[in-house]
Amino acid sequence: MIVNTGAKRSVVGHAFSGAFIGFILSSAYGYSKYKNGEIDKNIAIKNTIKATIEGGIVTASAIAATNAIGNINKTPLQSTIEAVSYVGVGIAGVYGVDKILNKDIKLIKE
Repeated sequence: MIVNTGAKRSVVGHAFSGAFIGFILSSAYGYSKYKNGEIDKNIAIKNTIKATIEGGIVTASAIAATNAIGNINKTPLQSTIEAVSYVGVGIAGVYGVDKILNKDIKLIKE
């Protein structure tokens, strides 16, 4: 254990929380941009979907990394490698979502 992070947390539960927060914030932001005529409805929806998925991925990987750091059954090196792996998976997930959902999307209404 590197740091006492307290009780192990639910990765899935936090993924839903992160996705929900991403949805709330991005939908409000997208709606505001849509009402001001800065983006069209389809872009606002796609951006909301993207932020929702990315929020879940980032939160899940962060909680998984925290759980790894606080695992008392592993050496500090094992915990560090596991935590870095979870962060790497999160980065790869966000990158993949970005590449898939931003393909051929114009972000500004012309």
